[in-house]
Amino acid sequence: MKPDYGIGKQRGLTMMSWLIVLGIAVFFMLIGIKMIPTYLENYSIRQVLKTMEDDRAVRKMTPREMKKSFMKRIKINSVYEFDQDWLKFKKEKFGMRMNVDYEVRKPVAGNVSIVMVFSESALIPGP
Repeated sequence: MKPDYGIGKQRGLTMMSWLIVLGIAVFFMLIGIKMIPTYLENYSIRQVLKTMEDDRAVRKMTPREMKKSFMKRIKINSVYEFDQDWLKFKKEKFGMRMNVDYEVRKPVAGNVSIVMVFSESALIPGP
C-alpha cells in the first residue's frame, strides 16, 4: 500500500492567499483609475496639436496668438489643468515648432504617487 501524503486534499487558494490576490488586484485597479483620465487628456492635447498643424489659419498667427488659440482649443476639449508655461515655441527652418512638455503627479495612497511625463510637438508650417 502506498503512503498518503495529502495529495488531492487541498483544493484552491487559502483565505489569506485570496486576500493577497484581491489586494494586488485592487491596487492595480486604483492605479488604472488614476492614470486613465490623464492619458485621455494627453490624447486631447495631441489631437489639438494635430488640428493646429493642419489648420491654414494658424500658419499666419504669431506665437502669442497660437498660444491663445491652443488654450481655447484644449478648454473646449475639457483639459482644464494645463499650465501655459508647458507650451514652448521654437523657430525652425520650415515654420514654428510647438512643444508641449509636462509632467503629472497623481497621489495613489499616502505618500505614494504616480508620475507621468508627456512630450508632444507639432510643426506649424510658415505662410
